[in-house]
Amino acid sequence: MRIARLELKAFGPFTGRTLELGPGLHIVYGPNEAGKSSTLRALKAWLFGFDHQTPDNFLHANDQLLVGGCLQAEDSRELAFYRRKKRKGDILDLHGNPLAPEALAGFLPIAEKSVFEALYGLSHGDLIRGGEDILAQKGEVGQALFSAGAGISSLRGVLAGLENEAEALFTARGTKREINEALAAYKETQKIVREASLSSREWHELNNELQAAQVALKGIEEQHGQKERRRRQLERIHQLLPQLVRRNALRQQLVDLGEVVELDDDFSDRRQEIDRTLHTLAHKETVVAAKLREMQGKIATVSARQPVLEAEDAIEELHERLGEYKKGREDRPRLEGMRISSKGEAADFLRLVRQDISLEQVETLRAVSGRRKIIGHLAARHEGLQQGLSQSEKRLLEIGGELGKIDRDLAGLPLAKNTAGLSQALRMARKSGGLDADLTEKARIIEEKKRTCLQGLERLPLWSGNLAEFRLLPLPLPETVRKYEAAHTEQTARQRESQQEGERLRKRLAEVQADIRQREISGNAPTEEALVLIRTQRDKGWELLRRQWLKGEDLAGEDVAFGQDQPLPEAYEKKVALADTVADRLRHEADRVQAFASLRAEQQSLEGALAELENNAAQLSLAFTDMDTEWRSLWQPCAIPPLSPAEMLAWLAEAAALRLSAEELQAREVELERKSSEREKISTTLLRELAGLGERPSPRGKELEPILLQVEDGLERLTAIEDKRQRLLEKKAALEGEHLQAENEKIRFTEELGLWRQEWQEVVGSLGGNRRIHPAEAGDVLENLHNCFARLKEADELRKRIEGIDRDAGRFEEAALALARDIAPGLMGQPAAQIVAQLKALLNQARNDRTLHARYAQETQAAMEEKLRLAEETLLARHQLAELCRLAGKVLPEELEAAEKRSARYHSLLDHLAQTEHILIEGAGGLSLAELEGQAARIDPDALPEEIARLSQKIEQDLAPDGKRFSVLIGEKKNQLRQMDGNARAAEAAEEGARLLAKIRRLSERYVLLKVAGYVLNSEIERFRSENQTPVLAITSRYFSELTLGSFAGLRADEDDEGRPVLVGIRSNGTRVLVERMSSGTRDQLYLALRLASLEWRLANHEPMPLILDDILVNADDARSGAALKILGQLAEKTQVILFTHHRRIVDEALQLAAGCTLLVHELGT
Repeated sequence: MRIARLELKAFGPFTGRTLELGPGLHIVYGPNEAGKSSTLRALKAWLFGFDHQTPDNFLHANDQLLVGGCLQAEDSRELAFYRRKKRKGDILDLHGNPLAPEALAGFLPIAEKSVFEALYGLSHGDLIRGGEDILAQKGEVGQALFSAGAGISSLRGVLAGLENEAEALFTARGTKREINEALAAYKETQKIVREASLSSREWHELNNELQAAQVALKGIEEQHGQKERRRRQLERIHQLLPQLVRRNALRQQLVDLGEVVELDDDFSDRRQEIDRTLHTLAHKETVVAAKLREMQGKIATVSARQPVLEAEDAIEELHERLGEYKKGREDRPRLEGMRISSKGEAADFLRLVRQDISLEQVETLRAVSGRRKIIGHLAARHEGLQQGLSQSEKRLLEIGGELGKIDRDLAGLPLAKNTAGLSQALRMARKSGGLDADLTEKARIIEEKKRTCLQGLERLPLWSGNLAEFRLLPLPLPETVRKYEAAHTEQTARQRESQQEGERLRKRLAEVQADIRQREISGNAPTEEALVLIRTQRDKGWELLRRQWLKGEDLAGEDVAFGQDQPLPEAYEKKVALADTVADRLRHEADRVQAFASLRAEQQSLEGALAELENNAAQLSLAFTDMDTEWRSLWQPCAIPPLSPAEMLAWLAEAAALRLSAEELQAREVELERKSSEREKISTTLLRELAGLGERPSPRGKELEPILLQVEDGLERLTAIEDKRQRLLEKKAALEGEHLQAENEKIRFTEELGLWRQEWQEVVGSLGGNRRIHPAEAGDVLENLHNCFARLKEADELRKRIEGIDRDAGRFEEAALALARDIAPGLMGQPAAQIVAQLKALLNQARNDRTLHARYAQETQAAMEEKLRLAEETLLARHQLAELCRLAGKVLPEELEAAEKRSARYHSLLDHLAQTEHILIEGAGGLSLAELEGQAARIDPDALPEEIARLSQKIEQDLAPDGKRFSVLIGEKKNQLRQMDGNARAAEAAEEGARLLAKIRRLSERYVLLKVAGYVLNSEIERFRSENQTPVLAITSRYFSELTLGSFAGLRADEDDEGRPVLVGIRSNGTRVLVERMSSGTRDQLYLALRLASLEWRLANHEPMPLILDDILVNADDARSGAALKILGQLAEKTQVILFTHHRRIVDEALQLAAGCTLLVHELGT
């Protein structure tokens, strides 16, 4: 299985992030706070469910957390699903529908997260703990292999924990252990039980006296209780008599009050509120009427100025232009002075350029001023051409000297040789990889595979033969066997269900038949059919009576047959009575009739169902026989007597694994032959090419590596000579090109200088007149000419502004006079500015009058609306007052206050009565008021104090002293018995002994469990070592050598001083290194090699599972990180590998090695 896709829909810092995975090595990289750890937790939550507490809900709430993805099996089946943080129904399909957990089991055979992390997960902490555990184990082989294979990084601690806990419970010679202490305490309790004893006669005498005193005390206590209860009853009545009298008085007052209309508690407040409302509304109506009269008078005093308001826009426009008009009149003298000054400055700048022309002639120079950029470009170009000419002449001299030296060096080199063929052959040889080591390893693996396959073939039951015949066996497909298994299971289930259903039906039929017999014994129940028959006979009798009495017919013996020797009227009466009786029984016994009919119907249904079930059972048996025949014929081509489909499915799985191993063995043998031929061909080619170049190779054996070293040495020498020759030739060619380029540059610069002088004269000739201008002073001349034209432009712009001011002022004055003529002729003859100001004042006054008139009209309207509202509220208040009069018994408004007082008196009496009854109920001791009144009626109130005093004297002077005397006597007898009694001490000791015995049993069971667990674990460790030591150590040795960059040549199993098998590292010179003498980093790499080797060995017999690694290379240097990444890349060809890391260097190193494996980097936080 592998993970094809991981979707972080809503988890931790991620929203809608997807990682596309697949086969190969995947590196999930993210700096701190980028979400690397959250991604790892999301992957585990998706596969195995969310933890109860999660730190990844800071962005998305718990009920919004959602992760998903797609799993892909080895047979290309896929399962895409999502998982939410829920207790039930957390697995969803792509449409959000719940998905059964069983659907996931077909892709993920490991259901527990802890097991998956142990077998297929490895973190930096696990790596360190594994290295520390190897040190604690002192390299013990079995524990190291078992720890790595099971993913347990603290196996030594587990074994030590079991032993320490067992020793804490019991040791043979210990005294402070729990079991030892409990055994000693139990012996002491048994001693106490034996020693405890008592004289039987004395004990029985005291015990009889104690019992007699207890009986007497019980009688006194019962009499005391009776007297005390009677005294409390009399005291209660004595205390409650005044309240009973008060209750009767209150009830009489209620009767005397007569019929009262009960009013609500807020009735008086509502009546007073309505009175206040009516008074307030009357006052407000008076105020509103006065307000209306005031507003009408104010409206009459306001006058409107309509002509001024109609010209409102024109006045506003003139007023806005007034400021501009005034400013223009003020600015005109200043602008005129500026115009004259600008023109004078222009004349000064012109004299600096040419003194032979005036301002009126300056336009003749405008064309030259427009070519200012061209003149600047020509001046700058002149300086560049001069420098270029000087540099080209200097470079020609330098190149000539360098070319002479190169010619002398070339003459001293030997003749050239063509090494292309040898280089090509060497590249092809190196591209093929380490063929020598590969062929040795492949041969070793083939031998191991062949041995494993033969062992597996011997273990496989039901068939015998060799591997070649086994590979060609026409075995059925697993799907076919599963189909038979499903059919077999279905047939078995259907037969079992048929048998169970038959038993159920027969049991129910027996119950129904027994019930029917019981009902028949207890008397037949009437039926509808019997009633119909009797009514038919009754109707026939009535028909005979009608024919005899009404028609006078002769019945010719029909009456005798009907009456059975009885007169016809009497027979008819009996039939009528019988029909009524049956009808009545049907009505009264309807349930019994219905039950009897239901039982009959159920009996028939059960009998039919049993018959059908027996027929189906026969058909099922026949089908089962046919299916078994087909099943056996399916295996006949293989000459295999088949077991059940379930057993053969397991057999097929084992056979398929063995066949796969056999086919893999055949493929490896073919590959070994191909690789051997390839090595021989490469060796021949290399030797031939090396001899063709004049070298003398000395081949030794079939290995390729010595030949490669000879070829590389010869090629390195020849290549160095050719490289030097090539560098000199390339440098000479470059210098010759530079020499030719320098000559061309010198010619070009000389020609361009001539052309420049012609162009310069054409451009600036007219600028200086009769004077010649040098390129260095051209800039100043052009700047002065530019300033002259700028001042002339400023003077012209000022002239235009002055003309605009004069034009705008004339138009403003004409508009002001025209408006004054239409609106206020009295303003004619005044200055335009004053006219506009006074028109603005008139407009403001007109606006104020208009606003005042509108406000007065609005207030008048509001007063009218207020008057209508007050009238409506007054009418509503009068209706409410009338409703209160109706509720009070249709009285007049002035009679409401008296009705309120009667209702209040009635409610007051009821409250006092309720309080009195509450006091009586609380003091009645659980009696009802009627029972309390009955008791009080049977007692003379005057005799109560005397009776209470008599009872108190009897209790306090007689019963209490007697009870105290017997209590003291009982205490004395008990004390004497306690001093003499050894039974209690013995019982306590026996009870303590039983408790200690239970504790000993519990601790002993725990002790045995710990010892057995330690023995079983050590046995499993030894079994795992014996079965896996050779193949796993071979792989581990190779990985360890690569991880340590050859510092160790490998690993092997050795024995320590006590004869126990331990792991030792082997240096390249054969030196043994114990794990205690390895550095902590090397031990970490040893544990990593063990884990990866165990995983690779497990892949040979199990379905691949993703390997999840978390920052395992954080402490490794660059070289060892690169070696580990190379191993992970090789492992990724067999199973998916996902490496999580915070470190960018790991990504960079992996990218450098990407050519040898499928690598994909996923960067988080981007």
